[in-house]
Amino acid sequence: MMAFENTSKRPAQDMGLTSIEPKKRKVKFSDQVMMHSAESHGITNHDDSDVSIEMYKKFVRSALDELESKSCTQLSLIANQVALPKKSENQISITNLGVLLDVLSDNINRIDTSRASPLIQAIINFEKWWELPSQTLGKYIFFIRVLCSSIPKWWQDVSMVLISGFHLPLEKTVSHHDMLRYLLKMIPSSMGFIDIYMPKLFPNNNDSCKKLVNYISNLLKFTGYCKELQFQAWSLIIERVISLDVELQNELDELDDDIDDDDLNDDEDDEDEDEEQDDDQDKEIDGNETKYDSDASDDDEVMEGQEEYNVQSSQNIKELSTKLDAILTLITDCLGDKVTPESLESGEGVSIFNTITTLFKTHVLPTYFTKSIQYIMFHISQQQIELMDSFLVTLIDISFSPTETAETRIKSLQYLGSYIARAKKLSRTQIIFVASYLTSWLNRYVLEREEEVDQPGGMDRFKHFYAAFQSLCYIFCFRYQLFRDGDGNWECELEKFFQRMVISKFNPLKYCNENVMLMFARISQHEDVAYCFSIIENNNNQRLRGIIGRGDTDRKGAYSSAAMTWSLATRQQFIDLQSYFPYDPLILERYKIMMKEYYIEWNEVSGEYESDEFEE
Repeated sequence: MMAFENTSKRPAQDMGLTSIEPKKRKVKFSDQVMMHSAESHGITNHDDSDVSIEMYKKFVRSALDELESKSCTQLSLIANQVALPKKSENQISITNLGVLLDVLSDNINRIDTSRASPLIQAIINFEKWWELPSQTLGKYIFFIRVLCSSIPKWWQDVSMVLISGFHLPLEKTVSHHDMLRYLLKMIPSSMGFIDIYMPKLFPNNNDSCKKLVNYISNLLKFTGYCKELQFQAWSLIIERVISLDVELQNELDELDDDIDDDDLNDDEDDEDEDEEQDDDQDKEIDGNETKYDSDASDDDEVMEGQEEYNVQSSQNIKELSTKLDAILTLITDCLGDKVTPESLESGEGVSIFNTITTLFKTHVLPTYFTKSIQYIMFHISQQQIELMDSFLVTLIDISFSPTETAETRIKSLQYLGSYIARAKKLSRTQIIFVASYLTSWLNRYVLEREEEVDQPGGMDRFKHFYAAFQSLCYIFCFRYQLFRDGDGNWECELEKFFQRMVISKFNPLKYCNENVMLMFARISQHEDVAYCFSIIENNNNQRLRGIIGRGDTDRKGAYSSAAMTWSLATRQQFIDLQSYFPYDPLILERYKIMMKEYYIEWNEVSGEYESDEFEE
């Protein structure tokens, strides 16, 4: 066995420029045979001389020759050396790795055997291959291309390695994307494995914010050149963001419950007032942060375990908020660049907008009480006037589709009202159009179904009506200044419409969200549109009579069968559903700033009606 010793090293760039002096190199024969030593088989790691390179090339070829004789001893030695970690001094040298890749690329068919699998696996999984010097990296990429093109079965392993690299920052995954782009073009059937590995390798919610952001950043880059998997990638991203959003909301609700329980122990008489405050629909971030960052109780008798739980909850909330904030900022920034007038003209922008719209309908809309994910649609739609038109039509279609469930239609109406109220880029024409559509539908509903109120059945039969009316009132509270024409007359004859609605048998002031109805009553009375407070007072009196056991009565003094069949459980479910306003103020700091130019705060439009009815 031989080991080669170089006693006169030169830089790699000087190879071939100086004649080789044999006297400065000698062959040293080893007295001992080391069966498991790569060096004992002629493999050296620290000699860049032409002689050493040529000898190593011969050794690799010899290993391939041996492979054909059903032996893989030499190839196994090479594989073991390639598989060693970087910190090992025996790991294959960069020079020898380059030689190995060159030889294997030229003899790709000779390693199409199970006996060569360990070596191929070692090369595919070479530690931090993307950090190789540019020349060697080029050889590595070329070998992978030749391997997958000639022996397609290896694409599964290669694709896993490339997708697993998505946890790296973008500046380190340039080669990953170059190879993916090339191989997807050359082997279209390879998309199947990528479709499997994208969700499989996606970091979970407990992983670091950096890892989550890196993975999503790489997925977004991937969608730029793989249109065939664009929908799957976006679907995966939206699903994972929803998961974070829901988890954060659950943490907030649990902490909220703990605080409420402590308040209840301190003073049970204040419970109802606290719950009314919790029902305020438009909380500002300062109020939320103060609430969630506060201690559970100042009472010295609070159990230590409870205090520790609240500290842990606050930490979880902070971590989840940070992750969600960073991810949504990244996604929204990316989408903003994809729906420019030029991209819409070319059709590429239309494609991505349709993808996001579809995912909004299938993933976001059906999920209850998310707080942040819906702002992706809020932002992308406001990039262009035609995109806002499209989103409004989508919401109207869902809101009044006979094939959708009642809950879905109500959710869509909540989105419609909240979007019209909050979206700063909407035109007056768009706002008036939606209001006109809602008033027309509500008028028809009253004409066709008002007589049903006196028939047996609970008032939850009409929750679609209440959701539509509440959305319109919510819009009016934010946009009332736009509803007068040039002559000062109300658009859609709102003064007649609202007065007709509030005195109808449906009594929407009683069954819609209390805070919205109170603010609507204040504004509509001041603007001389409708007069609601006498009806609200009568509703309160009826409710009080019900509490003390006398029940609700109709206008003739008889007990109302409809009111009597309105169970507490059904009514609470209805109230919870009606109390959701999708575009309430964000609690994510960076994302809130990003939305600022697209978002209407209540204090921007409230004028003399400024109060805490909508925001704390």
